[in-house]
Amino acid sequence: MGRETILYAILMLLQAVVIVYFVRRNRMLKKQMGTTEAAPEDESYLGLRNLAINVTPAQLKLTIPGNETLVYGVIMDCDFGAMIVTLTAYITGAANIYFSTGGGKTGGGKSPAVGEAAVELVTTAQSYISRAIRVSAAEPCDKGCVRFYLLTNKGIYAAQEQLLHIEDGTSAWIKLFEKGNEIVNLMHNSGNGSMPH
Repeated sequence: MGRETILYAILMLLQAVVIVYFVRRNRMLKKQMGTTEAAPEDESYLGLRNLAINVTPAQLKLTIPGNETLVYGVIMDCDFGAMIVTLTAYITGAANIYFSTGGGKTGGGKSPAVGEAAVELVTTAQSYISRAIRVSAAEPCDKGCVRFYLLTNKGIYAAQEQLLHIEDGTSAWIKLFEKGNEIVNLMHNSGNGSMPH
């Protein structure tokens, strides 16, 4: 194996370790709190999530040929028990994070690194359409799960995976989850908005 291949493998392993760490830390916090009940959803969260899911190609100033099915946005809901974290990313590079308990971070696309990561997430999602089903409503994910919504010019496609399959590396959706997680990490390390600790 070449040096670049080895470095890439090491980076992927480190990223997997980070994912496992956060998932396990969240489980430990829930045990310490003595509850796995979700906190009540903030009304502004529901409104922002709804707006994000209903963004149209026209609002993003996109012209998509009618004979193509193109993913132009990805909404990723993760239910960690105490709250749901929703990541929104669009082909324009725009990205936001919302928390079901209120708050979040917006304007992530103003950072070049976040913008590039958002575009990469959306373009990667293109190859996942065949694994998703078309839906007419965007319900929140089930407990302990991650749900992806792929926004396309032909409608919204959705798929759900249990976080434990992401954690143990057996999920077909792990690559898309990691792309989304990269955006969350980049936005967490930037200075705007509020992130829970």
